[in-house]
Formats: sequence, C-alpha cells, structure tokens
Amino acid sequence: MAGAGPNHREPFLSEDFNKSKPKLYITSEEEEEDFDQLTIEAWKTEGFDVEYFSMGNEKEYRTHLRALANQEMPACDTFGIVAYGEASSVCLDHFHIIDNNPSFKLCCLIAYYPTSIPDPRTRHPGGVHVLVHLAEGDEIIGIVKQTQMVAIQGKRRTVRRQIPHGMGTGGYVKYSYPTYSYPGVSSGFAENDLEEYDKISADLAWTRSLATARRAWRRDVNLERVHEENVQGKFFTQNLQKTMSTYTAKPTPYVTHVPTLTGGIGADELHDFYGHYFLHHNPGSLQLTLLSRTIGTDRVVDELHVAFKHTTEMPWILPGVPPTKKKVEILMVSIVTVRGGKLAHEYIYWDQASVLLQIGLLNPDLVPEKAKRRGVKRLPVVGREAAHRRLEGNEEGDDGEATNELIPDWYEDSDDDEEEIEDDEEEDGENEERTARWVKRLRRKITKRAK
Repeated sequence: MAGAGPNHREPFLSEDFNKSKPKLYITSEEEEEDFDQLTIEAWKTEGFDVEYFSMGNEKEYRTHLRALANQEMPACDTFGIVAYGEASSVCLDHFHIIDNNPSFKLCCLIAYYPTSIPDPRTRHPGGVHVLVHLAEGDEIIGIVKQTQMVAIQGKRRTVRRQIPHGMGTGGYVKYSYPTYSYPGVSSGFAENDLEEYDKISADLAWTRSLATARRAWRRDVNLERVHEENVQGKFFTQNLQKTMSTYTAKPTPYVTHVPTLTGGIGADELHDFYGHYFLHHNPGSLQLTLLSRTIGTDRVVDELHVAFKHTTEMPWILPGVPPTKKKVEILMVSIVTVRGGKLAHEYIYWDQASVLLQIGLLNPDLVPEKAKRRGVKRLPVVGREAAHRRLEGNEEGDDGEATNELIPDWYEDSDDDEEEIEDDEEEDGENEERTARWVKRLRRKITKRAK
C-alpha cells in the first residue's frame, strides 16, 4: 500500500519517543559539513532518524535515488526526503515517474526552492506526500512537461514561468500538489547559516514541512500536555523547577509578553524572570478561563479570559506600578511553539490600554489638544466591558456581538433606517427573515441611544 506506515494510534513524542523512528533523508548540493546543522538537528529533535547525502554528479545522484527506492526495509516501513535547491528539482522530477518508486517506499518528498518543478497540473504517483516551497524572489522557474505511462517515459520539454504569487497572506499556490510561495525571499531562506535566511518565512515553511511529514507517517503529537504542564507550573503550583522543565534546551527558548516586552531569552534568563518577577507576583484573586484553543502542527494558541484584583506588584503586566486595588478583566492570547515535545517560544498578547484604563492610569476623556482640534472627543479604548462581552457571549449564546458605541455616527440614522426596513417588509415578503434581523439590530441601537 502506498504511504503505509505504523498504525496512526501509535504515540509520537511521548513515552515511546525513540521507538520506530521514521527514516528521513536530507539532501542538497552541499557536502554534509557545509549544510545547515540546525535544520538537521531540528528534524532529529522531532523524532526522525536523519541521514544526509549530497547531490554531486546528477547521473550518479539519480542512481542513488533509485537505490533508496529499492532498498531492503522492514515490512510497511517507508522513508522521506527533504531536498534543497537543485537537488529538490531532481528529486521532484525523478519521483514524478511512477517506475522510480516501484514499491511505494517513498512516502514523503519536501522540496525547498527548486529551480524547476513538474507540470503543476499533474500529481506525483504512488501516494507520495509532496510539498514544494518556492522563493518568490527567484522570479523565474522551469515547468517540466512530460507525458508518461507505466514503463514508458514520453518526450520532455521545459518552459520558463514567473514564480506565482501565493493566495491571501499564506502564499498558497493553486497547483495539483501542495505548493507555497514566499514573497521577498530568495533561495536559501530556510537555512540558518546563509545570508538569505529569513526567519518568518523559514518558520512558516518548517511548520508546513513538519505537518506534511507527520501526515505521511500518520503520526499524532500531543502538544497540549506539555503546554498544560507549563501553565500549571506558572500560575497554579508556582513551581519554578516544574515550569523550567517544560522548556526545550535547543533551540534557545524565549518568552515575550508583547505589550510590555517582559519575559526572557534562554534558560538562565527565563529562570531569573520566573523566579524573581513572575511566580510569586500574581495575586491570589487571579483567575484564568480558557475560551478557545487552536492546536496546529507545532503551535498551541489559547484565547483566555483573565481576571484579577491588583493587590500586588505584577512586573510582567504592570511593571513599575504599585498595587492599585483595582479589579481588572481582559482577554489574552497566548501563542506557544513546541519543538521536540518541549516549549520553545511563547508570545502573549493583551490590550494594555484596557488594563491601564481599569486601574486608573488612563482617562479616555483626556484627549491631547492637537487631537481635539482634529475632532477627537474621546480615546477609542474600552475597559472590562470588552472581556465581559466575550465571556457573556459564551454564556448567553450571542457570540460577543459588537456594540459600535465608539463609532460617533453609528446611531444617528436609526429612526430613518427603521422606517425603510418597515417599508421593505410591506413591499418584499421574500426577505422577511433578513428584514427581521435588521429590525432586531436597529431596535437595539435605539434602546442604547435612549439610555
């Protein structure tokens, strides 16, 4: 069977972390000692049995690829390839021919910035999980068109095409095999030791590559467990050693509370930050309520309702501010990156203007004179009502609807709008359901205006 592998229920990155490691080959034109060692270590950390080989002469290289596809392996075992540059072009072309993967042992092929790709309207045969990363800065790519039947390879021709601009903000390209285009970067953007390295594009590509590899081997990863252990240690048991044990050693871990830029980089700094400025600087009234959780390939994103009474100094959220005895309620978003079953990076976001408003350090009516001359009457910030609205939405089923109270003209034409809607009800019976929704919304506007 194509893509066969261990049963999908087998644990991965768990107690059986080192059991039956998937075989992954990394290849490029460079010799092993010249290739990015951090990339090799990253795959090993995720539990793969990694072996590197360089491209060299193309004819010999293709012979080596055929040998890999015909190698003796335990029953149902498969292998994957992560290729870079010209090596990725050759791999994509070679395994696009069904005869070159006769036993379907290749289950995964990930190509970084190839100079040429197979016809985007076709698929790789044999159930191979293919992923292509294109560097949009390279501008031109070759499209190889070739007719093929079993045991028969037709004529080949290569045409030059502009590298496509990906869709939306994710860079997805509408090809028959999964392809992503990364704007503003050139070949080498995913290798840490090259000048072309681009961290944002490299991180996006890594997440997509890891997801493809895990799908190919049908491996599930429990990211929630280590994340929950970290939250437990930080906020509830306040155990420094337990908290630090949840962080990875490589790559260098870091935590950033974005609104205040507090946190730490590296194990020593994080140890100092949590030990002296976090664990014992949260009031007993602190409450965390998880509103939603999104789990990706290597990330956990939490949406939280956070409530506390500011009865103690809190250097991570209100550095340098003595206790105000004020109650605070905010929404917080935590984005955690996991590497090899441990926390690597964490970014935490919240509305700091709302916090300052609630503790009395920000008055929304104190508008700078220059802003007043431009017609600004009030600072566009809200207090705990934002968190209330989201929390009440969960309880009452209204999904935390917006009020638009800060938009100056929102309620001015409510009466006229209601009359128009009533006319529409009489004239068009087919729009009854849509009209009813408008009436409900406008009546709510009028009620709030009257208050």
